[in-house]
Amino acid sequence: MKDNNNESKIVEVFTDVNAHRSTADIIRRHSTNQNDVREIAFEGLNLKQCRNILDLGCAFGFFTEALKGKVHPEAVVTGVDIIGNYEPLFLKACQRAGVKGSFRSSGVSVIKDFKDSSFDLILSSYSLYFFPEMIPDISRILNRDGLLLTISHDKHNMGELVRFAKDALGSNGMLKQDTKLPIEIFISRFSSENGREILSPWFEDIRVIDFKNSLFFQPDDISPLIKYFRFKCPFLLSETPTEARTIVKLFENYLQESFHYSRNGFKISKGDTIFVCSKPSYGRGAQ
Repeated sequence: MKDNNNESKIVEVFTDVNAHRSTADIIRRHSTNQNDVREIAFEGLNLKQCRNILDLGCAFGFFTEALKGKVHPEAVVTGVDIIGNYEPLFLKACQRAGVKGSFRSSGVSVIKDFKDSSFDLILSSYSLYFFPEMIPDISRILNRDGLLLTISHDKHNMGELVRFAKDALGSNGMLKQDTKLPIEIFISRFSSENGREILSPWFEDIRVIDFKNSLFFQPDDISPLIKYFRFKCPFLLSETPTEARTIVKLFENYLQESFHYSRNGFKISKGDTIFVCSKPSYGRGAQ
């Protein structure tokens, strides 16, 4: 995928800030694993000396907010997100976390502008698959004792919706057989399955923590299911011909019909993996 094409899809999905927050709430309420994935990521880590922190793809500060009480009292968190509308929400999350905050909306290319060993801690939740090519520079800007904490999906993420989308598009002659949807392409770039391999040239120590989860919608939960689908829709359809957009309503009807036929509710795969990366090796002998 071309970088500008990637950027347009990201903007298309995440520009609606309110819809993003509403979707995050749907995920919390319908997750079968009610543990907080952020707390699992932080478990056992001593972050009290972390002063300079970077949150990549920060959005409204989901990961940053969980830093409360965990980092140095004078910590400063720099949030980076291509969508500038997240700035006030991110800065409020910093306030709730008890840290100072700053925000950059120039996109992840700003990483190349940071000096070597600039940060003690770098966070990236559900975003690194958008820019895995930046991992060498992420290693470079971490100090020797710094940490990268990143959370990503497994390859089965939203598999049920992917199958529904392919069936709906294929039955209308709008998708060739074996065509991959955007969500499949993005996740294949950095996932639970290949994350360690991609990170290993740039970090000497990588701890992998599986976070098994799925979203479950009861038989009377069709409304939040449709809201979830609508938010994710560009990742399911935007690589298809323009005409495919005309069948979104048809797909929703197809989803509703299948949902109502199932008396056991509807499950969407959402397994994640946490990567705790230390000993950055960029410029320190990495090959």
